[in-house]
Amino acid sequence: MRVLIRVDASLRIGYGHVMRCLTLADALREAGCEVLFACRAEPGNALQLIADRGFATCTLSAGPDLRANQEAPLPWEEDIAALWAALADAAPFTWCIVDHYGLGAGWERAVRARAQRVMVIDDLANRDHDADLLLDQNLTASMAAYAGRLPAHCRTLLGPRFALLRAAFLAPPIDLAAEARRVVVSFGGVDAGGETFKAMDALQGLPSLDVDFVAGAANPALEALAARCAGQPNWRLHRHLDDFAGLLRSTDLCIGAGGATSWERAALGIPTLCIALADNQRSNAEALAEAGAHLYLGDSTRVDAADLRAAVQVLARNLGLRRSLAARSRALVDGAGVARVLAALLAPALNLRPATREDAQLLFEGRNAEPVRQASLSREPVSWEGHLRWLEGVLASPQRWLLVGEVADGAVGVLRYDRQEQDPAVAEVSIYLLPGRAGAGWGRHLLAAGDAALRRHWPDIGIVEARVRPDNAASLALFAHAGYQQEHCLFRRPLPGEHQ
Repeated sequence: MRVLIRVDASLRIGYGHVMRCLTLADALREAGCEVLFACRAEPGNALQLIADRGFATCTLSAGPDLRANQEAPLPWEEDIAALWAALADAAPFTWCIVDHYGLGAGWERAVRARAQRVMVIDDLANRDHDADLLLDQNLTASMAAYAGRLPAHCRTLLGPRFALLRAAFLAPPIDLAAEARRVVVSFGGVDAGGETFKAMDALQGLPSLDVDFVAGAANPALEALAARCAGQPNWRLHRHLDDFAGLLRSTDLCIGAGGATSWERAALGIPTLCIALADNQRSNAEALAEAGAHLYLGDSTRVDAADLRAAVQVLARNLGLRRSLAARSRALVDGAGVARVLAALLAPALNLRPATREDAQLLFEGRNAEPVRQASLSREPVSWEGHLRWLEGVLASPQRWLLVGEVADGAVGVLRYDRQEQDPAVAEVSIYLLPGRAGAGWGRHLLAAGDAALRRHWPDIGIVEARVRPDNAASLALFAHAGYQQEHCLFRRPLPGEHQ
């Protein structure tokens, strides 16, 4: 699968868009996809960073000077023409992922000439889109916000469950010290407004605190920041960090912006003082504060060093408050967002094939996996001999149909349909996911693909049932979301098609 990612970084818009796209690109590459980035050559661009991560890039001309407004729309006709010129004779793409405030429905419609499907990453809900998949990871994301802005077929991934975080942020909670001693200050890869200097002013004269300042390589004030740190024995300035998650895990509290790093801090449960650097960060920062996930001090223009210093001193000494912030933030962000987004991208290529005897080991290990056994009607382990007898019986029966779901990086799960003897128009479905696939939404994709396959295989089936343990919350939610109507622990659903 070939994927094109259209995203920019610059002194004007920062590095946040590129960093989250790189996280998704890493997962796509691991799943066997070929990924190409297309970026404008604005001052402070991330083309070298992307290349250093091992991804192919194509460079678009910088175009007009838009530094006054990071959300200003681009002249999309010129942008798409530059893209076609840069791609030259490149093969078509399965997906184009666009993460850009300056591009909307016109550009997305035009890119379909070379891309089968379009995914949009948005935070603003302020323009129309022509997309097949939309991701908005903000806590404020809602269908109402996008009403009238998306085509009817567009699937939406809304909220921090889909936050694009690297695997390093899937970690146990940190142990919080009785009184905070270590502080991390991070205002993104550029910090054009100089908020790091404000934090330095606030922390000056607090010798009990060890402070790590994180300034990206594109920060225009690196030399001045280094000079400020030089006379402070407890201060350290980091220009580049390979393990930002490790640094966060060693801290007691963080001072940062309201952008994408909000989800990194939340996933690790880092007590945070948040300052919004731009209008597009404000609503999400406020929502996280209302949810008790961090302390929001306000817009950068309204927060001075004295305000920040007072907040640090209060939070550093209040263990109960820091514990509450940590628990509530982790409840919002579980760190598995990339797996869910990846599943949504790979799902259109999900292939259901009939199981064979060669699948015996795969099915045996999947059925005996602890999470699958605990969710099954029978929780007892299955013996190898018993499994082989069962598999032979299923494969030989014309009333049973066993399927394996696969994508580019391997099998994801198993479906079985059993026709009911008393009513041949009714089939019972059983489903389980293979190890490593739970929690990403594959159950929903398997059921949807199974519906389509079942209509072709047994066109006279009109009802599909499922039996679920009453304590299996995940399966109860799965079948309810898929449109099954519950009768105690029996779910029934009319199969879409001519029977309705």
